[in-house]
Amino acid sequence: MHVIRTETDLDSLEDPELLALVRQRITDTAEFVDHFSELVHFVVVQRGDDVADIDEALGFPVMANRFDGIPFGQAGFTPSWDVLAEFPGWFELVYVLSDDGNGVNVFVAKALGTPPDLLAMCRSCGVVGADT
Repeated sequence: MHVIRTETDLDSLEDPELLALVRQRITDTAEFVDHFSELVHFVVVQRGDDVADIDEALGFPVMANRFDGIPFGQAGFTPSWDVLAEFPGWFELVYVLSDDGNGVNVFVAKALGTPPDLLAMCRSCGVVGADT
């Protein structure tokens, strides 16, 4: 897993599709803040990552609604992300965490070894499309 809070953290991204997506999200923040880290950070979930580690990085459970704790797969589950987008190699979950627009974007690799329950959740919930 990679957590991106600074430009230097982008150096850890090797996937060209992911790098383009993150750079586009950074560009999207430019009209609102001087540096993207004032508004958003990114969590990149990859092969071999553990859901508990993802939860720790986020500060809330990725596999449950962060408001009422109902987990994916149980009756009453509703996603707590604001947007779920799908791209050829990635899912993007966008969480707006405060009224000022502060948030976190979670990129989930569509790769063998990515937590299968997380991929199942992304695949089963509504996706808005691949607009960059």
